[in-house]
Amino acid sequence: MAKPVTQQLGPKYWKALELIEEGLLSIKAIAKLVGWSEWTLYELMSGNTQKTGTTGELFYTELKKMHSRNVSKVKHLAKDNQKLSLIKLNERLRDLKAKKPTEAITKEICRIMTSIGKIVPNVEINQSYSFTKGMTPEELVHEFNRLKSVAGSTLNGKGVQSPESGGPGALPAPALRGSRLPQG
Repeated sequence: MAKPVTQQLGPKYWKALELIEEGLLSIKAIAKLVGWSEWTLYELMSGNTQKTGTTGELFYTELKKMHSRNVSKVKHLAKDNQKLSLIKLNERLRDLKAKKPTEAITKEICRIMTSIGKIVPNVEINQSYSFTKGMTPEELVHEFNRLKSVAGSTLNGKGVQSPESGGPGALPAPALRGSRLPQG
């Protein structure tokens, strides 16, 4: 049995990955600094193994690992910043509570509440869904249409349409449906 070929990235590739992670330079500048064409770096970053071979696959794998590390760091920082800012806003609201209410204080409280509303998730799903076994195909179609209309109505913020003023005041003629065979 043949051994699988193990290949490692060279120093140019690691330098490019390091520069990408820093995020200070453009792709064009990184490619020039490393000594590649811009398209070569794009091919490596996209994981195009047809043009870059196994080296491109290794580069892309390292790039994905780097990306997941960065996403994790950003999530941690965002949560930490949110926690610290909420603590400060809480302290400020306590200070304002001790003061006599004025228009300026009320406006500041409103601004604080608006800020809190933007950073704290407020979507709650309290509905329970049940799966019914033994439905006929026709019942499944009706249930699907019902759920589709429920979902569509939650996305559509418009209310029920009101009749237009100045209209004819009559219902439109029904659409002709049915068989095209002559009745006889």
